[in-house]
Amino acid sequence: MWAQIMLLMLVMSSVSGATGFILQKKRTINITNELGTNNELKLHCKSKNDDLGEQLLPYKGFWYFRFRPNFWGTTAFRCSMGWEQVSHSFNIYVDSRDDLKCIVCQWIIQATGPCLWNKDTHQFDICFPWNE
Repeated sequence: MWAQIMLLMLVMSSVSGATGFILQKKRTINITNELGTNNELKLHCKSKNDDLGEQLLPYKGFWYFRFRPNFWGTTAFRCSMGWEQVSHSFNIYVDSRDDLKCIVCQWIIQATGPCLWNKDTHQFDICFPWNE
């Protein structure tokens, strides 16, 4: 009984006025093809719970999706990417890595790997290697 009361008190302390539980801010992931002229980017992103389907981005084309990270801080989206005869994957959003970096996470995709917009330098200079 005391455990239930303590749990209820914990839940109630998370309530914000009449709006209900405090929710994480929605995130926007924007992905732009920077592979070069005549290179279309085939993109397929998914999380544990959501499959966002395949997208085909022309050079300089972009696509975005929005979501709300889960309460536990474990939200992650992985994207498979391909062009010509090349195939890679990358974790485009990992809550533990990206939560404090961006609300709107802007990515460019280059042959060497994805790069994230750096709000401090105003450049795409936070670059990562492809997943192994």
